[in-house]
Amino acid sequence: MATLTVLQGPDRGRVFRTARDPALIGRSSNVVPLTDNTVSRRHAQLVPDNGRWQLVDLDSINGTFLNGQRVAEPITLKHGDQIRIGSSLLVFGGEDRPTEIDVTFFPSDSSYDTDLSSPALDSSILSRAPSSEDSVIIADQQTAGAVRSWRVMQSLIQATSSILSPDQLLERVMDTVFDEIRVDHGFILMRDEESGELLPHVVRRRTKNGTSDSGQVTTSETIVKHVISRKEGILCTNAQTDQRFAASKDSSIHSYGLRSVICAPIAVRDEVLGIIHIDSAASNRQLTEEQLRLMVAIGRQTGLALENLKLLSARMQTERLAATGETVAYLSHYIKNILQGMRSGADLIEMGLGKQNVKTVATGWPIVQRNLDKIYHLTTNMLAFSKDRQPSRQMVQLGRIVNEVVELVQRNADDRHVMLLAETEEEHPPIPVDPDGIHQVILNLIGNAIDAVEPHKGVINVKIKFDEEGQEAVITIADNGPGISSEDLPLIFEPFHSSKGQGGTGLGLAVAQKIVHEHNGRIDVSSMPGEGTIFRVRLPIAEAGPYESEETFGPRR
Repeated sequence: MATLTVLQGPDRGRVFRTARDPALIGRSSNVVPLTDNTVSRRHAQLVPDNGRWQLVDLDSINGTFLNGQRVAEPITLKHGDQIRIGSSLLVFGGEDRPTEIDVTFFPSDSSYDTDLSSPALDSSILSRAPSSEDSVIIADQQTAGAVRSWRVMQSLIQATSSILSPDQLLERVMDTVFDEIRVDHGFILMRDEESGELLPHVVRRRTKNGTSDSGQVTTSETIVKHVISRKEGILCTNAQTDQRFAASKDSSIHSYGLRSVICAPIAVRDEVLGIIHIDSAASNRQLTEEQLRLMVAIGRQTGLALENLKLLSARMQTERLAATGETVAYLSHYIKNILQGMRSGADLIEMGLGKQNVKTVATGWPIVQRNLDKIYHLTTNMLAFSKDRQPSRQMVQLGRIVNEVVELVQRNADDRHVMLLAETEEEHPPIPVDPDGIHQVILNLIGNAIDAVEPHKGVINVKIKFDEEGQEAVITIADNGPGISSEDLPLIFEPFHSSKGQGGTGLGLAVAQKIVHEHNGRIDVSSMPGEGTIFRVRLPIAEAGPYESEETFGPRR
Protein backbone atom coordinates (compact mmCIF):
# COMPACT_ATOMS: atom_id res chain seq x y z
CA MET A 1 0.00 0.00 0.00
CA ALA A 2 1.12 3.54 -0.76
CA THR A 3 -0.04 6.73 0.90
CA LEU A 4 -0.18 10.34 -0.28
CA THR A 5 -0.33 13.05 2.40
CA VAL A 6 -1.30 16.58 1.36
CA LEU A 7 0.87 19.23 3.02
CA GLN A 8 -0.21 22.25 0.99
CA GLY A 9 -3.33 23.15 -0.97
CA PRO A 10 -7.09 23.07 -0.42
CA ASP A 11 -6.90 19.43 0.75
CA ARG A 12 -4.16 20.06 3.28
CA GLY A 13 -4.03 17.39 5.99
CA ARG A 14 -5.88 14.69 4.00
CA VAL A 15 -4.28 11.26 3.61
CA PHE A 16 -5.02 9.07 0.55
CA ARG A 17 -4.22 5.34 0.34
CA THR A 18 -4.04 3.03 -2.62
CA ALA A 19 -3.72 -0.73 -2.94
CA ARG A 20 -1.79 -2.55 -5.68
CA ASP A 21 -3.89 -1.08 -8.49
CA PRO A 22 -3.03 2.00 -10.56
CA ALA A 23 -4.31 5.14 -8.82
CA LEU A 24 -5.47 8.21 -10.70
CA ILE A 25 -4.57 11.60 -9.22
CA GLY A 26 -6.88 14.44 -10.18
CA ARG A 27 -10.23 16.09 -9.67
CA SER A 28 -12.15 13.18 -11.21
CA SER A 29 -10.23 10.45 -9.34
CA ASN A 30 -11.95 8.04 -6.97
CA VAL A 31 -8.68 7.20 -5.15
CA VAL A 32 -6.90 10.57 -4.90
CA PRO A 33 -9.65 13.14 -5.53
CA LEU A 34 -8.16 16.60 -5.19
CA THR A 35 -10.37 19.70 -4.99
CA ASP A 36 -7.58 22.00 -6.19
CA ASN A 37 -8.88 23.93 -9.24
CA THR A 38 -5.33 24.16 -10.64
CA VAL A 39 -5.24 20.35 -10.90
CA SER A 40 -6.52 18.63 -14.06
CA ARG A 41 -9.33 16.09 -13.93
CA ARG A 42 -6.84 13.39 -14.94
CA HIS A 43 -3.56 14.92 -13.87
CA ALA A 44 -1.19 12.06 -12.96
CA GLN A 45 -1.19 8.41 -11.99
CA LEU A 46 0.53 6.07 -9.54
CA VAL A 47 1.42 2.77 -11.23
CA PRO A 48 2.69 -0.33 -9.34
CA ASP A 49 5.98 -1.70 -10.69
CA ASN A 50 7.47 -4.89 -9.21
CA GLY A 51 6.78 -3.95 -5.63
CA ARG A 52 7.55 -0.25 -6.17
CA TRP A 53 5.52 2.67 -7.45
CA GLN A 54 6.01 4.87 -10.48
CA LEU A 55 4.67 8.37 -11.02
CA VAL A 56 3.32 9.10 -14.49
CA ASP A 57 2.20 12.50 -15.76
CA LEU A 58 -0.93 12.28 -17.91
CA ASP A 59 -0.05 15.18 -20.20
CA SER A 60 -1.42 17.67 -17.68
CA ILE A 61 -1.45 21.36 -18.57
CA ASN A 62 0.37 22.56 -15.42
CA GLY A 63 2.70 19.58 -15.26
CA THR A 64 3.67 17.22 -12.47
CA PHE A 65 6.79 17.91 -10.38
CA LEU A 66 8.78 15.44 -8.31
CA ASN A 67 11.15 17.00 -5.75
CA GLY A 68 11.17 20.20 -7.78
CA GLN A 69 11.84 18.55 -11.18
CA ARG A 70 9.18 18.24 -13.87
CA VAL A 71 8.18 14.67 -14.63
CA ALA A 72 8.60 13.91 -18.33
CA GLU A 73 8.75 10.11 -18.21
CA PRO A 74 7.56 7.53 -15.65
CA ILE A 75 9.78 7.75 -12.57
CA THR A 76 10.11 5.41 -9.60
CA LEU A 77 9.14 6.90 -6.24
CA LYS A 78 10.82 6.50 -2.90
CA HIS A 79 9.55 7.09 0.60
CA GLY A 80 9.40 10.81 1.45
CA ASP A 81 9.33 12.14 -2.14
CA GLN A 82 7.42 15.38 -2.68
CA ILE A 83 4.94 15.61 -5.52
CA ARG A 84 3.69 19.03 -6.57
CA ILE A 85 0.51 19.11 -8.64
CA GLY A 86 -0.90 22.55 -9.30
CA SER A 87 -0.83 24.38 -5.97
CA SER A 88 -0.99 21.15 -3.96
CA LEU A 89 2.01 19.49 -2.37
CA LEU A 90 1.78 15.78 -1.59
CA VAL A 91 4.23 13.48 0.18
CA PHE A 92 4.61 9.88 -0.95
CA GLY A 93 4.90 7.11 1.61
CA GLY A 94 5.64 3.61 0.33
CA GLU A 95 6.49 0.16 1.53
CA ASP A 96 10.04 0.45 0.19
CA ARG A 97 11.25 2.67 2.97
CA PRO A 98 15.02 3.08 2.94
CA THR A 99 17.15 2.22 5.93
CA GLU A 100 17.73 5.04 8.35
CA ILE A 101 20.81 7.13 7.62
CA ASP A 102 23.32 8.41 10.12
CA VAL A 103 22.61 11.64 11.90
CA THR A 104 25.42 14.04 12.78
CA PHE A 105 25.26 15.52 16.28
CA PHE A 106 27.51 18.54 16.58
CA PRO A 107 29.58 19.26 19.71
CA SER A 108 27.97 21.52 22.25
CA ASP A 109 29.31 24.55 24.02
CA SER A 110 27.97 26.76 26.78
CA SER A 111 25.31 28.32 24.55
CA TYR A 112 23.30 25.23 23.65
CA ASP A 113 22.89 21.43 24.09
CA THR A 114 22.79 18.73 21.45
CA ASP A 115 19.51 16.82 21.11
CA LEU A 116 20.55 13.17 21.39
CA SER A 117 16.95 11.94 21.36
CA SER A 118 16.07 13.32 17.92
CA PRO A 119 14.85 10.80 15.31
CA ALA A 120 16.83 9.96 12.20
CA LEU A 121 16.65 12.26 9.22
CA ASP A 122 15.63 11.10 5.75
CA SER A 123 16.69 13.72 3.20
CA SER A 124 15.25 14.31 -0.23
CA ILE A 125 16.89 17.01 -2.36
CA LEU A 126 14.40 19.16 -4.25
CA SER A 127 16.66 21.74 -5.83
CA ARG A 128 20.30 22.74 -6.11
CA ALA A 129 22.06 26.08 -6.54
CA PRO A 130 25.81 26.27 -7.22
CA SER A 131 27.95 28.48 -4.99
CA SER A 132 30.03 30.60 -7.36
CA GLU A 133 30.81 34.21 -8.13
CA ASP A 134 27.63 34.32 -10.25
CA SER A 135 25.48 33.26 -7.32
CA VAL A 136 25.19 36.84 -6.11
CA ILE A 137 22.70 37.40 -8.98
CA ILE A 138 19.52 36.42 -7.17
CA ALA A 139 16.84 36.48 -9.87
CA ASP A 140 15.05 38.68 -12.34
CA GLN A 141 15.29 42.24 -11.03
CA GLN A 142 11.67 42.86 -12.10
CA THR A 143 10.22 40.48 -9.54
CA ALA A 144 9.29 41.55 -6.02
CA GLY A 145 11.26 38.67 -4.58
CA ALA A 146 14.40 39.74 -6.39
CA VAL A 147 14.02 43.29 -5.13
CA ARG A 148 13.64 41.98 -1.58
CA SER A 149 16.67 39.73 -2.01
CA TRP A 150 18.68 42.61 -3.36
CA ARG A 151 17.72 44.70 -0.34
CA VAL A 152 18.78 41.88 1.98
CA MET A 153 22.18 41.62 0.29
CA GLN A 154 22.72 45.38 0.43
CA SER A 155 21.81 45.41 4.11
CA LEU A 156 24.17 42.50 4.77
CA ILE A 157 27.05 44.13 2.89
CA GLN A 158 26.66 47.37 4.83
CA ALA A 159 26.45 45.53 8.15
CA THR A 160 29.44 43.26 7.57
CA SER A 161 31.68 46.01 6.18
CA SER A 162 31.96 47.62 9.63
CA ILE A 163 32.48 44.43 11.68
CA LEU A 164 36.00 43.34 12.60
CA SER A 165 35.20 40.18 14.57
CA PRO A 166 34.40 36.91 12.73
CA ASP A 167 32.05 35.80 15.52
CA GLN A 168 30.15 39.09 15.41
CA LEU A 169 29.96 38.80 11.63
CA LEU A 170 28.38 35.34 11.79
CA GLU A 171 25.92 36.50 14.47
CA ARG A 172 24.89 39.41 12.23
CA VAL A 173 24.43 37.10 9.23
CA MET A 174 22.07 34.82 11.17
CA ASP A 175 20.18 37.82 12.55
CA THR A 176 19.64 39.03 8.97
CA VAL A 177 18.43 35.59 7.85
CA PHE A 178 15.92 35.37 10.73
CA ASP A 179 14.69 38.89 10.01
CA GLU A 180 14.00 38.16 6.35
CA ILE A 181 13.02 34.45 6.23
CA ARG A 182 10.41 32.80 8.43
CA VAL A 183 12.26 29.71 9.65
CA ASP A 184 12.13 27.73 12.89
CA HIS A 185 15.82 26.91 13.30
CA GLY A 186 19.11 28.08 11.93
CA PHE A 187 22.78 27.49 12.63
CA ILE A 188 26.21 28.14 11.16
CA LEU A 189 28.98 25.56 11.24
CA MET A 190 32.57 26.62 10.52
CA ARG A 191 35.53 24.41 9.73
CA ASP A 192 38.16 24.38 12.46
CA GLU A 193 41.55 25.23 10.95
CA GLU A 194 43.44 22.76 13.14
CA SER A 195 41.17 19.72 13.30
CA GLY A 196 39.21 20.28 10.08
CA GLU A 197 35.95 19.48 11.91
CA LEU A 198 32.78 21.50 11.49
CA LEU A 199 32.00 23.28 14.75
CA PRO A 200 28.88 25.32 15.59
CA HIS A 201 29.40 29.08 15.92
CA VAL A 202 25.85 30.45 15.79
CA VAL A 203 22.61 28.70 16.75
CA ARG A 204 19.12 30.17 16.52
CA ARG A 205 15.67 28.86 17.40
CA ARG A 206 12.58 30.98 16.87
CA THR A 207 10.47 31.27 20.00
CA LYS A 208 6.70 31.49 20.21
CA ASN A 209 6.76 35.28 20.43
CA GLY A 210 8.76 35.53 17.21
CA THR A 211 12.15 36.25 18.74
CA SER A 212 15.16 33.98 18.40
CA ASP A 213 17.43 32.33 20.92
CA SER A 214 20.03 29.57 21.02
CA GLY A 215 18.87 25.97 20.95
CA GLN A 216 19.68 22.38 20.05
CA VAL A 217 21.30 21.39 16.77
CA THR A 218 20.93 18.20 14.72
CA THR A 219 21.14 17.74 10.98
CA SER A 220 21.63 15.11 8.34
CA GLU A 221 25.20 14.11 7.63
CA THR A 222 24.12 13.47 4.05
CA ILE A 223 23.03 17.08 3.63
CA VAL A 224 26.25 18.50 5.08
CA LYS A 225 28.51 16.21 3.06
CA HIS A 226 26.65 17.00 -0.14
CA VAL A 227 26.91 20.76 0.35
CA ILE A 228 30.62 20.62 1.19
CA SER A 229 31.64 18.14 -1.51
CA ARG A 230 29.55 19.67 -4.31
CA LYS A 231 30.03 23.28 -3.15
CA GLU A 232 26.38 23.99 -3.84
CA GLY A 233 23.35 24.92 -1.82
CA ILE A 234 20.40 22.55 -1.64
CA LEU A 235 16.70 22.77 -0.88
CA CYS A 236 15.39 19.51 0.51
CA THR A 237 13.10 17.82 2.99
CA ASN A 238 14.17 15.86 6.05
CA ALA A 239 11.81 13.51 7.88
CA GLN A 240 11.21 14.40 11.49
CA THR A 241 8.17 14.26 13.70
CA ASP A 242 5.46 16.65 12.50
CA GLN A 243 3.28 17.65 15.47
CA ARG A 244 0.46 18.64 13.09
CA PHE A 245 -0.19 14.95 12.52
CA ALA A 246 0.09 14.01 16.19
CA ALA A 247 -3.62 13.10 16.36
CA SER A 248 -3.47 10.84 13.33
CA LYS A 249 -4.00 7.11 13.90
CA ASP A 250 -1.58 6.27 11.11
CA SER A 251 1.77 5.87 12.88
CA SER A 252 3.63 5.84 9.56
CA ILE A 253 2.81 9.54 9.12
CA HIS A 254 5.03 10.37 12.08
CA SER A 255 8.01 8.83 10.31
CA TYR A 256 7.92 11.29 7.43
CA GLY A 257 6.46 14.46 8.84
CA LEU A 258 8.57 16.76 6.69
CA ARG A 259 10.76 19.73 7.48
CA SER A 260 11.78 22.06 4.69
CA VAL A 261 15.55 22.60 4.75
CA ILE A 262 18.02 24.91 3.02
CA CYS A 263 21.73 24.32 3.48
CA ALA A 264 24.22 26.60 1.70
CA PRO A 265 28.03 26.67 1.73
CA ILE A 266 30.00 29.56 3.17
CA ALA A 267 32.68 29.63 0.53
CA VAL A 268 35.38 31.85 -0.90
CA ARG A 269 37.04 30.98 -4.19
CA ASP A 270 37.12 27.13 -4.21
CA GLU A 271 37.34 26.69 -0.45
CA VAL A 272 34.33 25.88 1.74
CA LEU A 273 34.75 27.58 5.11
CA GLY A 274 31.51 26.29 6.60
CA ILE A 275 27.78 25.99 6.04
CA ILE A 276 24.65 27.94 6.92
CA HIS A 277 21.59 25.77 7.62
CA ILE A 278 17.95 26.81 8.10
CA ASP A 279 14.78 24.74 8.38
CA SER A 280 11.11 25.00 9.18
CA ALA A 281 8.16 22.65 9.48
CA ALA A 282 6.89 21.88 5.99
CA SER A 283 3.36 21.86 7.37
CA ASN A 284 3.78 25.52 8.31
CA ARG A 285 5.71 26.83 5.33
CA GLN A 286 7.75 25.59 2.39
CA LEU A 287 11.10 27.17 1.67
CA THR A 288 11.41 28.16 -1.98
CA GLU A 289 14.02 28.05 -4.72
CA GLU A 290 14.20 31.84 -4.57
CA GLN A 291 15.13 31.62 -0.89
CA LEU A 292 17.68 28.94 -1.77
CA ARG A 293 19.35 31.32 -4.23
CA LEU A 294 19.27 34.04 -1.59
CA MET A 295 20.93 31.78 1.00
CA VAL A 296 23.63 30.76 -1.48
CA ALA A 297 24.33 34.43 -2.16
CA ILE A 298 24.44 35.13 1.59
CA GLY A 299 26.88 32.24 2.02
CA ARG A 300 29.10 33.61 -0.75
CA GLN A 301 28.99 37.14 0.72
CA THR A 302 29.75 35.77 4.20
CA GLY A 303 32.76 33.88 2.83
CA LEU A 304 34.10 37.00 1.15
CA ALA A 305 33.56 39.04 4.33
CA LEU A 306 35.42 36.43 6.42
CA GLU A 307 38.27 36.39 3.91
CA ASN A 308 38.46 40.19 4.02
CA LEU A 309 38.62 40.06 7.82
CA LYS A 310 41.43 37.53 7.60
CA LEU A 311 43.38 39.67 5.14
CA LEU A 312 42.74 42.78 7.22
CA SER A 313 43.98 41.04 10.35
CA ALA A 314 47.12 39.86 8.54
CA ARG A 315 47.72 43.37 7.20
CA MET A 316 47.28 44.93 10.63
CA GLN A 317 49.69 42.40 12.09
CA THR A 318 52.24 43.19 9.36
CA GLU A 319 51.85 46.91 9.97
CA ARG A 320 52.29 46.40 13.71
CA LEU A 321 55.47 44.43 13.14
CA ALA A 322 56.74 47.06 10.69
CA ALA A 323 55.93 49.87 13.13
CA THR A 324 57.60 47.96 15.96
CA GLY A 325 60.68 47.37 13.86
CA GLU A 326 60.84 51.02 12.82
CA THR A 327 60.45 52.13 16.43
CA VAL A 328 63.17 49.78 17.62
CA ALA A 329 65.47 51.00 14.85
CA TYR A 330 64.94 54.67 15.74
CA LEU A 331 65.34 54.11 19.46
CA SER A 332 68.33 51.82 19.03
CA HIS A 333 70.27 54.50 17.14
CA TYR A 334 69.40 57.15 19.70
CA ILE A 335 70.17 54.95 22.72
CA LYS A 336 73.41 53.85 21.07
CA ASN A 337 74.51 57.50 20.80
CA ILE A 338 73.60 58.10 24.45
CA LEU A 339 75.58 55.04 25.55
CA GLN A 340 78.57 56.13 23.50
CA GLY A 341 78.48 59.51 25.23
CA MET A 342 78.19 57.92 28.66
CA ARG A 343 81.08 55.58 27.86
CA SER A 344 83.25 58.54 26.88
CA GLY A 345 82.43 60.35 30.11
CA ALA A 346 82.95 57.16 32.15
CA ASP A 347 86.38 56.64 30.51
CA LEU A 348 87.45 60.14 31.53
CA ILE A 349 86.23 59.59 35.09
CA GLU A 350 88.02 56.23 35.28
CA MET A 351 91.22 57.81 33.94
CA GLY A 352 91.01 60.67 36.43
CA LEU A 353 90.39 58.35 39.35
CA GLY A 354 93.33 56.18 38.32
CA LYS A 355 95.69 59.16 38.17
CA GLN A 356 94.09 60.92 41.14
CA ASN A 357 93.39 63.79 38.76
CA VAL A 358 90.30 65.68 39.95
CA LYS A 359 90.32 67.93 36.88
CA THR A 360 89.93 64.95 34.53
CA VAL A 361 87.10 63.57 36.69
CA ALA A 362 85.40 66.97 36.60
CA THR A 363 85.65 66.94 32.80
CA GLY A 364 84.07 63.50 32.43
CA TRP A 365 81.20 63.90 34.91
CA PRO A 366 79.22 66.58 32.95
CA ILE A 367 79.32 64.27 29.89
CA VAL A 368 77.77 61.45 31.92
CA GLN A 369 75.22 63.81 33.45
CA ARG A 370 74.09 65.17 30.07
CA ASN A 371 73.51 61.67 28.76
CA LEU A 372 71.63 60.72 31.92
CA ASP A 373 69.34 63.68 31.20
CA LYS A 374 68.83 62.39 27.66
CA ILE A 375 67.82 58.96 28.94
CA TYR A 376 65.41 60.57 31.40
CA HIS A 377 63.80 62.71 28.65
CA LEU A 378 63.58 59.71 26.30
CA THR A 379 61.85 57.59 28.94
CA THR A 380 59.45 60.39 29.84
CA ASN A 381 58.52 60.96 26.19
CA MET A 382 57.97 57.27 25.55
CA LEU A 383 55.67 56.94 28.55
CA ALA A 384 53.71 60.04 27.57
CA PHE A 385 53.34 58.90 23.97
CA SER A 386 52.42 55.28 24.65
CA LYS A 387 49.25 55.81 26.68
CA ASP A 388 46.28 58.14 26.85
CA ARG A 389 45.61 59.90 30.10
CA GLN A 390 43.42 62.63 31.45
CA PRO A 391 45.36 65.73 32.57
CA SER A 392 45.56 66.18 36.34
CA ARG A 393 44.64 69.86 36.28
CA GLN A 394 45.61 72.41 38.90
CA MET A 395 45.32 76.18 38.97
CA VAL A 396 48.93 77.25 38.32
CA GLN A 397 50.76 80.18 36.75
CA LEU A 398 52.40 79.37 33.43
CA GLY A 399 55.30 81.72 34.21
CA ARG A 400 56.33 79.47 37.08
CA ILE A 401 56.49 76.41 34.78
CA VAL A 402 58.42 78.32 32.09
CA ASN A 403 60.99 79.56 34.63
CA GLU A 404 61.51 76.00 35.92
CA VAL A 405 62.15 74.71 32.39
CA VAL A 406 64.50 77.60 31.51
CA GLU A 407 66.50 76.97 34.67
CA LEU A 408 66.70 73.27 33.79
CA VAL A 409 67.96 73.74 30.19
CA GLN A 410 70.13 76.80 30.83
CA ARG A 411 73.26 74.70 31.22
CA ASN A 412 72.67 73.04 27.84
CA ALA A 413 72.16 76.45 26.23
CA ASP A 414 75.33 77.74 27.83
CA ASP A 415 77.31 74.75 26.58
CA ARG A 416 76.21 75.57 23.03
CA HIS A 417 76.67 79.31 23.58
CA VAL A 418 73.01 79.97 22.82
CA MET A 419 71.13 82.96 24.25
CA LEU A 420 67.92 81.91 26.02
CA LEU A 421 65.55 84.75 26.92
CA ALA A 422 62.32 84.27 28.87
CA GLU A 423 59.69 86.99 29.41
CA THR A 424 57.30 85.82 32.12
CA GLU A 425 55.07 88.28 33.92
CA GLU A 426 54.03 87.37 37.43
CA GLU A 427 50.76 89.27 36.90
CA HIS A 428 49.39 86.53 34.71
CA PRO A 429 46.53 84.71 36.46
CA PRO A 430 46.66 80.95 37.11
CA ILE A 431 44.90 78.66 34.65
CA PRO A 432 43.79 75.00 34.92
CA VAL A 433 46.56 72.81 33.47
CA ASP A 434 48.49 69.68 34.30
CA PRO A 435 51.81 71.11 35.55
CA ASP A 436 53.86 68.02 34.70
CA GLY A 437 52.36 67.74 31.21
CA ILE A 438 52.87 71.42 30.29
CA HIS A 439 56.38 71.25 31.79
CA GLN A 440 57.18 68.44 29.35
CA VAL A 441 55.67 70.37 26.40
CA ILE A 442 57.79 73.47 27.07
CA LEU A 443 60.88 71.35 27.77
CA ASN A 444 60.54 69.53 24.44
CA LEU A 445 59.98 72.72 22.44
CA ILE A 446 62.86 74.67 24.03
CA GLY A 447 65.15 71.63 23.78
CA ASN A 448 64.39 71.36 20.05
CA ALA A 449 65.07 75.07 19.60
CA ILE A 450 68.47 74.82 21.35
CA ASP A 451 69.43 71.94 19.07
CA ALA A 452 68.22 73.81 15.96
CA VAL A 453 70.02 77.16 16.31
CA GLU A 454 73.65 77.74 15.38
CA PRO A 455 76.13 77.83 18.30
CA HIS A 456 77.46 81.30 19.27
CA LYS A 457 74.70 82.92 17.14
CA GLY A 458 71.51 81.32 18.32
CA VAL A 459 68.80 83.27 20.16
CA ILE A 460 65.64 81.76 21.67
CA ASN A 461 62.77 83.84 23.02
CA VAL A 462 60.07 82.47 25.29
CA LYS A 463 56.99 84.59 25.98
CA ILE A 464 53.61 84.21 27.65
CA LYS A 465 50.57 86.15 26.49
CA PHE A 466 46.93 86.06 27.54
CA ASP A 467 44.28 86.47 24.86
CA GLU A 468 41.16 87.58 26.72
CA GLU A 469 39.06 87.69 23.54
CA GLY A 470 39.95 84.13 22.57
CA GLN A 471 39.97 83.01 26.22
CA GLU A 472 43.34 81.32 25.85
CA ALA A 473 46.89 81.58 27.08
CA VAL A 474 49.61 81.57 24.43
CA ILE A 475 53.17 80.35 25.08
CA THR A 476 55.50 81.40 22.25
CA ILE A 477 58.91 79.79 21.61
CA ALA A 478 60.78 81.52 18.76
CA ASP A 479 64.27 80.84 17.46
CA ASN A 480 66.54 82.23 14.74
CA GLY A 481 67.55 78.82 13.44
CA PRO A 482 67.57 77.57 9.84
CA GLY A 483 63.79 77.14 9.74
CA ILE A 484 61.76 74.24 8.38
CA SER A 485 61.24 73.50 4.69
CA SER A 486 57.73 73.37 3.25
CA GLU A 487 58.19 69.63 2.57
CA ASP A 488 59.08 68.81 6.19
CA LEU A 489 56.60 71.17 7.86
CA PRO A 490 53.54 68.85 7.55
CA LEU A 491 55.60 65.97 9.02
CA ILE A 492 57.12 67.53 12.12
CA PHE A 493 54.45 66.14 14.48
CA GLU A 494 54.67 62.62 13.05
CA PRO A 495 56.11 60.09 15.56
CA PHE A 496 59.74 59.17 14.88
CA HIS A 497 60.14 61.83 12.22
CA SER A 498 63.31 63.69 13.16
CA SER A 499 65.47 66.22 11.34
CA LYS A 500 68.36 65.52 13.74
CA GLY A 501 69.34 62.25 12.10
CA GLN A 502 70.53 59.81 14.75
CA GLY A 503 70.62 62.63 17.29
CA GLY A 504 66.86 62.59 17.93
CA THR A 505 64.03 60.14 18.50
CA GLY A 506 61.30 62.05 16.68
CA LEU A 507 59.04 61.83 19.75
CA GLY A 508 59.47 65.32 21.22
CA LEU A 509 56.99 67.23 19.04
CA ALA A 510 54.58 64.28 18.83
CA VAL A 511 54.42 64.09 22.63
CA ALA A 512 54.04 67.87 22.93
CA GLN A 513 51.11 67.90 20.53
CA LYS A 514 49.47 64.94 22.28
CA ILE A 515 49.65 66.61 25.71
CA VAL A 516 48.32 69.91 24.36
CA HIS A 517 45.41 68.12 22.67
CA GLU A 518 44.62 66.43 25.99
CA HIS A 519 44.26 69.96 27.38
CA ASN A 520 41.82 70.81 24.53
CA GLY A 521 44.45 73.19 23.15
CA ARG A 522 46.55 73.30 20.00
CA ILE A 523 50.05 74.00 18.73
CA ASP A 524 50.60 76.37 15.81
CA VAL A 525 53.89 76.58 13.94
CA SER A 526 55.17 79.07 11.40
CA SER A 527 58.55 78.75 9.73
CA MET A 528 60.43 79.74 6.62
CA PRO A 529 63.85 78.42 5.55
CA GLY A 530 66.52 80.84 6.77
CA GLU A 531 64.07 82.85 8.91
CA GLY A 532 63.73 80.73 12.03
CA THR A 533 60.72 78.98 13.57
CA ILE A 534 57.93 80.06 15.91
CA PHE A 535 55.85 77.61 17.98
CA ARG A 536 52.70 78.86 19.71
CA VAL A 537 51.08 76.68 22.38
CA ARG A 538 47.46 77.76 22.87
CA LEU A 539 45.75 76.60 26.08
CA PRO A 540 42.19 77.41 27.18
CA ILE A 541 42.06 79.76 30.16
CA ALA A 542 39.01 78.13 31.74
CA GLU A 543 37.95 74.52 32.00
CA ALA A 544 34.43 73.35 32.77
CA GLY A 545 33.85 72.58 36.43
CA PRO A 546 34.42 74.47 39.71
CA TYR A 547 37.76 74.52 41.53
CA GLU A 548 38.39 74.72 45.24
CA SER A 549 39.88 77.99 46.46
CA GLU A 550 42.93 76.29 47.97
CA GLU A 551 43.86 74.96 44.49
CA THR A 552 44.35 78.49 43.11
CA PHE A 553 47.44 79.25 45.24
CA GLY A 554 45.60 82.01 47.06
CA PRO A 555 43.29 84.81 45.96
CA ARG A 556 44.44 87.49 43.50
CA ARG A 557 43.26 91.08 43.78
